[in-house]
Amino acid sequence: AAVSRIGFTISAAVAKIFLERGVILLARVSVVMPLYNAEKFLELSVQSVLQQTFKDFELILVEDCSTDGTLAAAENFDDARITILRNEKNLGTPGATRNVGLDAAQGEYVYFMDDDDVLLERGLEILVDAAEKNSADAVNASKWYESQNLDASSADEIKLDLQRMQSSAVSEDLQTRIYQEFLRGGMHIAPWLFLYRREFLLANGIKFPAEAAEDVFFNFDVICATGKIVKVDEPFYIWRAYTDSTTRNPARLAKNLQSILKLHAHISEKLSPLGDAEFTADVLKFWTRHTLRSYVLPILQRKSQEEISQALAPAFAQNAPFVATLLQLYAQK
Repeated sequence: AAVSRIGFTISAAVAKIFLERGVILLARVSVVMPLYNAEKFLELSVQSVLQQTFKDFELILVEDCSTDGTLAAAENFDDARITILRNEKNLGTPGATRNVGLDAAQGEYVYFMDDDDVLLERGLEILVDAAEKNSADAVNASKWYESQNLDASSADEIKLDLQRMQSSAVSEDLQTRIYQEFLRGGMHIAPWLFLYRREFLLANGIKFPAEAAEDVFFNFDVICATGKIVKVDEPFYIWRAYTDSTTRNPARLAKNLQSILKLHAHISEKLSPLGDAEFTADVLKFWTRHTLRSYVLPILQRKSQEEISQALAPAFAQNAPFVATLLQLYAQK
């Protein structure tokens, strides 16, 4: 995607001097934050990154053509570690915007953060420490905090009793890894719960698709590509829980359903070398339930099963089991 670069971590003149002397300045961690209509929350989110105890990072803000004052708010920050990229046209999904930041990243590690959440001050320190001690391709946190009314004043008053936990590695066996970490709930797929080694992502061609449930696609690829993943149980992230989500927009229903079907095909392809149809069916069933509950049922909550069936029949005539699963889950909610 075409982007324009608004800010630099160092000036071009300074960079030229270092390059002439053979010195390469690279941050250890590239924090990538996609921005879209984030004016209300951006200051708190960015400041939480700037106040990290781990200082060796670059913060890449990727502005996806917001319709509010997000860009102006981003330009107000005066910190040499911040780079602002602006998409020339709206890419429509946070995954596509994250890819722009990933392409620009220079750090040894990459961390993706949402534009309305808060990273506790030891977040990067915890993640990098676990990655270094375990030579990990990825680090995953199994706990986080949630808040519905997180603002600057309340964030300052939050008292969190953090207890440092021993990190633990995932299984080297792929089927065991998927069962233990995904199907049994040991690993959440939100990108902000992971630190990734950048070279690992590049070597395996792992990027976000322009689909709903892009985090499932991305982290399923991650867990399939490596057993060098370590989990930490110390929470460091505050997720802003609110219902104003584009995934709940009725206009996105058809796209969300198509994305789930594409996820089915993607998972099936990834697992086909195992030659285990029963295992693949279990994995597909698990992610069908998860994605339908997240991306479909919230949109359909006021519709009857008959209305849903009539609406889906023309588009999904060849996917009767999929529609049956959807209606079954709808009835159980």
